[in-house]
Amino acid sequence: MWRTIAGLAVPLLVAESLNFAVQLGIVAVLGRMGDDAVYLRSLYQPVSLVVLAVTVGFAVSHQVAAAISKGAGRPRDVMANAASLARFWLGLGAALYLLLAIAAPLLTGLLQVDAEQRDTFVSFLRWTSAASLPAVGAELCAAGLRGYGYVRHATLLVVGTAGVRIGLVAGLGLGTGVGIAAVPVAEATAGLTGLAMGLVLLRRTELWHPSAVLVWRREVLTDLRRIGVPIALSLLLISAYNLAVIRVLGDYGQDAVAGFTVVSTVQNVVLLPGTVLGTATAITINQQRGKGDWRRIRALMRGGIEVTVIAYAAIAVLVWLVHDPLARLIGGDAGVAAAAGRYLGAVALTYAVQGPVLTSLTVMEETGGGFRAIVLNAVYFGLIVAVSAASAHAAGSADGFYAAVAYGNLIGVSVPLIAVRHIRRLSAEGGAARQGTGRSATRPRELSDTP
Repeated sequence: MWRTIAGLAVPLLVAESLNFAVQLGIVAVLGRMGDDAVYLRSLYQPVSLVVLAVTVGFAVSHQVAAAISKGAGRPRDVMANAASLARFWLGLGAALYLLLAIAAPLLTGLLQVDAEQRDTFVSFLRWTSAASLPAVGAELCAAGLRGYGYVRHATLLVVGTAGVRIGLVAGLGLGTGVGIAAVPVAEATAGLTGLAMGLVLLRRTELWHPSAVLVWRREVLTDLRRIGVPIALSLLLISAYNLAVIRVLGDYGQDAVAGFTVVSTVQNVVLLPGTVLGTATAITINQQRGKGDWRRIRALMRGGIEVTVIAYAAIAVLVWLVHDPLARLIGGDAGVAAAAGRYLGAVALTYAVQGPVLTSLTVMEETGGGFRAIVLNAVYFGLIVAVSAASAHAAGSADGFYAAVAYGNLIGVSVPLIAVRHIRRLSAEGGAARQGTGRSATRPRELSDTP
């Protein structure tokens, strides 16, 4: 089981590590443009998660459908599914942009933007959110390839898109002096380039069926509700959490806010193996669901958690040992780096718990247990914000916040047990349905989060 999961996880980790390295690089490039650039990017982070939430919801829904199609031997369904999702996205994406554009001036007050930066922030938010919308095309292509088993093709697509993004931010932002305006230009160009690359890569596989794009698959709406909506809501919870943290840390200065953004970016990379292992485990589970092999999914889940526990015992110690130089490398400004170093030093060892938690939540989200994952996330983030804000107030500094977050991370130890129970129930229900019909279904029935 370990070999099966690792075979998917390694190329996924390479691609996503490079993608997040690009995000770190962008933060570092913005740091060289001056404090204002990092500050504006920090304020935009909760908003960017809204766009990301919807995009990822669509992509993962397609990835799950592609994995099931692989198990059932239906390659033609992949392009039809992607085209159906893209048509639905056209309307939803336009509505999302209009909402963000109209709300931009109101967000300056909610985010406590400095008066002299408000007009710049509004302009940056509108242009960048619009530029981020085309990325869904590349994401759907990568998700289809990944879910069906063409992980190396998907990796090439992710790497190419990431290279375009950071190349333009660095080249335009530092080379031409346009500053932070390079970010939306890079986002739009990367999205369109990624779509073109994705279509070329699909053409080289058995998934290329151009006539299938005319087929409307009604199942995409069910998949979005069952898979995409819970994932999007989970990311929106993270967005709300980031917004709440920024408001709390805003009382302790710009360095504390920017330091939180630096740690969040670093943490995305550090926790990436947990998400990747969860995705690899979920893909293999969904492929077995497509085949109707319900018994094997229990062993796959156990193997995924075992690999994650071993990996994060080492990762947590390593990050704790290098947290100060890492913060200085990414933070740029001395004040930002100091705040980031204190925060990272407080939470680094708790990654030993957070890694297996992320793997478990990812598997749940991609196998029909997304609404349970939302409840778990809501409880966690709510407790963290409430307790950490009180701790910061009592300590009179952001250090109290950092310590409370570290202790709060430990409450996740029960999540892997809940995820294992979810997979056992999924296996039992699938096996019972197979025995009841006398055959294995080519498409698993819809699952709910109710017992």
